[in-house]
Parts: sequence; C-alpha cells; structure tokens
Amino acid sequence: MSAPYHNKALPEGALLREWRLEEVLGVGGFGIVYRGRGLYFDELVAIKEYFPSAISDRRDDTTVAPNDSTSEEIYALGLQKFLEEAKVLWNLSKPDRHPNIVSVRSLFEINGTAYMVMDFEVGLSLSRMLKAGRRFDEASLLAIIRPIAEGLDRAHRAGVLHRDIKPANILVDDTGRSVLIDFGSARFDAGQATSTKVTFYTPPYAAIEQYVKTYPQGPWTDIYALGVTLYECVTGEKPPEVLERLHGGLGQSLSSREWSGFSATFTKAVDAAMAPKPSDRPQTIGQWLRMFDADVAPTDDEATRIAVTPSPPSPPADRSGGLATDHERPLHAGPSELKAASSEALAKDGPGHKRRGPLIIAVAVGMLLVGGAGVMIMASRGLGARPPRSAPPTVAAQSAQGPAASAPAVAAPMAPPPLATEVSALAADADKAGRPRKETAALKAAADRLADLDAKFRVLAGRPDAAATSASLIADMNRRAGDAAAGETASLSRDADALLKPVLHNPGWGLSGASSGSGASSAGADQIDTVRKARAAMRSALGAFGQAKDGEAKVAAAHSELTAFQTLSADFALARPAFTEAERRKYQAMDAAARQTFAEIARAASGPKPWIFAGRAEKDAYKLSQDNAAKARARIGELDALFQRVRGSEDLEVLNAAALQVTSIQADLNRLKSAMPAPQRKSGAQGASSGGAQ
Repeated sequence: MSAPYHNKALPEGALLREWRLEEVLGVGGFGIVYRGRGLYFDELVAIKEYFPSAISDRRDDTTVAPNDSTSEEIYALGLQKFLEEAKVLWNLSKPDRHPNIVSVRSLFEINGTAYMVMDFEVGLSLSRMLKAGRRFDEASLLAIIRPIAEGLDRAHRAGVLHRDIKPANILVDDTGRSVLIDFGSARFDAGQATSTKVTFYTPPYAAIEQYVKTYPQGPWTDIYALGVTLYECVTGEKPPEVLERLHGGLGQSLSSREWSGFSATFTKAVDAAMAPKPSDRPQTIGQWLRMFDADVAPTDDEATRIAVTPSPPSPPADRSGGLATDHERPLHAGPSELKAASSEALAKDGPGHKRRGPLIIAVAVGMLLVGGAGVMIMASRGLGARPPRSAPPTVAAQSAQGPAASAPAVAAPMAPPPLATEVSALAADADKAGRPRKETAALKAAADRLADLDAKFRVLAGRPDAAATSASLIADMNRRAGDAAAGETASLSRDADALLKPVLHNPGWGLSGASSGSGASSAGADQIDTVRKARAAMRSALGAFGQAKDGEAKVAAAHSELTAFQTLSADFALARPAFTEAERRKYQAMDAAARQTFAEIARAASGPKPWIFAGRAEKDAYKLSQDNAAKARARIGELDALFQRVRGSEDLEVLNAAALQVTSIQADLNRLKSAMPAPQRKSGAQGASSGGAQ
C-alpha cells in the first residue's frame, strides 16, 4: 500500500517549534498529519496541521491562507473549531486519559494556521486490516469496538460528537488496544458556515442528519457510523449510503441472514444502530451497548443470585454527582398479595427452583456469616433499603456461633413503587397519542420486564438472607424505568423541535427564548401565546425529568411531557394560520429592506467613469463600485425569483425558507454596501467631480 502524500505538505526535516517533521502520516479534507520527533528528548509524536485543502493553499512554502475572499469565513471558522477540538481532547484526558481516545500534548499557532501535537499511536487502522482480508468474529470485533464506544460516550457526555467515525480512524496496536483518532469533523456543524465547498462527512458512514438539516445530530449520529463500521467488518462490504437505503430500498439488514461467528443479538444491535431515521436508533452509547448483551445477560433466577458477591452493589449516582437516596415509601402489597406473587413466581421457575432451595439457603447463610459487615454497610447507606413510615419488620441476622459472631440487625428492603404499572400506563397513553410503534413497543417491553423484576422482588420480601439481592433488584428497576422514561422524553423533545422548526428561528415568538413581540396581528397573538405556553410546559416537564432522582419521578415527568406534547401539537395546528400571517409580514419587511440596500449600492455606483488621466486609486475605486453593483443586481435577481415562488403561498415552511433566504441575501448586500469606496474627486485641470452619490 502506497504511503500517503500531499503535494503541499511541509518537507521532511522542517522544524515546528521543538519538533522535527519526519514524514506524512495521513491526509484529509481538513488537514495533514505528520510524524514528528522531539529535538530535546527524541520522542515520537503525531502533529496535525490545519489545512483545509478545498479552500486554502500554502504560500511561501510555509504559510497557509484561504484561496480567496469567499473562503475567508469558512477558513476562519475551521481554524477556530480546530483550536476547540484540541482543547476538547485535552480536557477529555483529565483527570486521567481515556486509553481509547487519542490524547493531545500541546497546541500552537504559526504560519497562518495551527498545529496540534498528539501522542504517537502505533497501530494498524481497521480499514487496512479489512483491505488485507482480515476476518473477525463477534468476540474480536467487540474487543475493538466496545472500548472505542465507551471512550466516545465520555466525549458525548462532554458535549462532543466525532461525526467522522470510520475504519480508517480506528487504530489497533499489537496488544489489541484500539484507539479512536481524528476528531476533526467534530469541529464543524454544517449549519455554521455559508460556504458549501467543504464536505463534513464520509459516505457511507454518514447518517441522514449529516445530509439533511431537518434531523438534529447527537450521539445517535456517531452510533450510526459505528454500526456501519461493524456491518463492513462482518460482511467485508460497505453498505449503500443512507439516502440510497431510505429512498432507493437498497441493501438489506444484517440480521436478515445468519453470519458464522455472530449471534442474532449482535446483528440486531448493528441493525438498530444503522436505522435510517435518528429516532429509531439507540439514543446513547450506553443504550446501544446494552443491546449486545440482551440475550446473554444472566437470568434472574435463584441460581444466578447465588453468584452475587457479598459486597454491596454500587449505588446509583444522581445527576449532581452524589448518591441517589430513596425516600420513605409504604408497602404496596399486603401479605396475601405477597403470597400470591410468590406462588406465581415459583410456578414460573418450575420444579427446578424448589430443588435449588436448600443450596440457595446454605449459600445465603454463608454469605451472611462472611459478609454481614458488608450488608450492614449497604443498609446504613440506604442502598435500596426503604425505611418504613411505621414499625417495619426487621430481620435479625443472628449467627449460630454466639454473640461474638452475630451480625447486626438489617432492615428488610420495602417494596418498590409500582413502576411496571406506571410505565405500562405511559405506553398506553403514548399509543393513544399516536406515537411511533417502535417507541410504544419499547415502553411495553420495559413494563413487562419491570413486572418480572417486581415479582422476583416479592418472592424475596421478608427473607433474612436476601437483603442484598432485593436491594439490587430495586436499583435495577429504578434504572430500567429511568431508561424507558429517558427514551420517551428524548423522542418527544425531538418531535417538538421538528414540529416547531418553521417558527423556532423567530425569537420574537418566545418559543426558544425571551419574547420581544411576535409580529402577528392581534387576532393571532392569543393563539401564538397558547403555543408559547404549551412549549413552556414541555420544557418544564423536561426540566423535572432532569431533576428526578428515581425511576418513579422520571416516569411521571415523561408522562407530563407526553401530555404537554399533545397539547402543543393541537395548539400549534390551531395557531398555524397566525404564524403564517406573521411570517408573511416578516418576509415582506425583509424583502423591502433588501431592496432599499440595493438602491443605496446602485446610487453609490452611478457616478461617471473616471477620465483617462485619473489616478490609479480613483480608477480602482470605480471598478470596485461597479463590481459590487453587479453582484448586488445578481442577488436582487434571486430576490425577484423568490418573490414569484412565495407570492400567494400559505405554506408556513415555504415562507420560513424564504425568510431565511432573504436573510442571506440581505447579509450579502450589507457586505457589498460596506465595501463600496468613498466618493472621490477627479484630479487634474478639469477639476470635475467623478464621485458617486454623496
């Protein structure tokens, strides 16, 4: 395989501060990566140079500069984001570097550009391994991708997306350690620049939201790329691009056939990551990784619980970083209900469950003898133990060895709230509200799983040997209920933003910030205000979810958000004509302002042409004014064509797009106006004026 090269790369032996360049390691659309060696300590590093080759060039063999004035904006934006990328990677390595994310050593700006010095990672890229014919099985692939995904999850929690995950950006060293490199595309959001010269993604690893701005980008964007990478590693072929899959019906799911060395669980998890629509994919790395364990996770029967270590389970952490504490709750089932639940659970487990009983009791007693202190620590911290409102039943874990070996009394965990019922109610209401089938199916599955866990808990209720297991079950139920609620709130929030997208850009309506007057007529102001209040109710429910400390509170917040979303949808449908009226008024005002700016440019360029003996400065100023006037006329031509498309339209999306386009035209006209030369006087004997309008 030929070595990478770039005809504008700095030469071998060039010095950058304390580093001497040795060779080009890689070339991309945003920059060049060199191998460098320290002048003082002889250490190897990788040095990335910001060099967006589509819009810049190297001058004087060293200096990097944009190609022309139209490229200056995107070049400056890219440089700013390059610096931010370095800072992000630096922060991700604190307090300890994640072993699977490339680490930054230093950053400096010279030669009109910037350089990022990173650890030199020795390894073979996944793309080269594939080209060499390397084949994988499930275990070997997960050994590479899971650590990468966990490191990426750390980046996502810091608010950073990679946006360009592909086999070429995953290195594997001789020990099997995988490293994710090149967070370069994390710098750019395509909506941040007006230029269209730069590609922000790599097909076929790019998700649909990287092509179409309608869909927001998030962790699910990187999850799509990871799914495509796994697909390629399993099949040896790249899948069709997402637009071809979505609209052309090309390709087939990985799970549609069996693959030697890969389980159905694995292939279904890959398919979930590659869902074309963002809302159909796992929303976080954690959700996705759990899918790989769905069919191999240990069951919750008694034999599995024997393997639980005597030390207490790790406490769930709340969002502020502290331990989540359980509030006092009464029992939700009386003795007869517990007996019925116990009989039902034993019937499900079958005769084998009864035969394991003596072994379970023997092991549990042994755990109490050995780990009584650990259980007491758990109870003292409140990990799953719910102190009662009145005279709770307690379990005295007394040892047969006498007082010296007796374990302290441990409070039996109280019954958890009816999470299964609450999640089931949320699923039913979501179904009635017409939410996507996959979304409601996920809620129903979560409710079924919670019901199973609740039954298992009730079998153990009151048993002196099951305090730790019961507490673990309660923590698991809270986590599962919280995850189900999180998925619902995320989906509702995305759909609300999509619903309101045509009007969110106008801060005057107060839908995404402070209101400064809607611009609508008084007849529609009340309707718009109703939508504003419904939107505020949704944001309030989302805030309540963020503050929730347990599964029950999170499910309640998700329920509130669902109700608020239904209200918002209905109110927006009623207020749509008012929004359309206000949007039309806004468009008309912007159109008039743009034409006024053009008239001023035309007047400034209407002066006579300089006479033959005029100075160079005067001639250059005249030429600039004529060029700017010509560019302005072209933009006004676009404005005229836009007016013909918009005239008579009652489509809010059309008017919204028109307003955004006029905003762009107005910005260009303002720039041309500010660049117009100041009026000048002719020099020479004639003394005639040659300036434009004063």
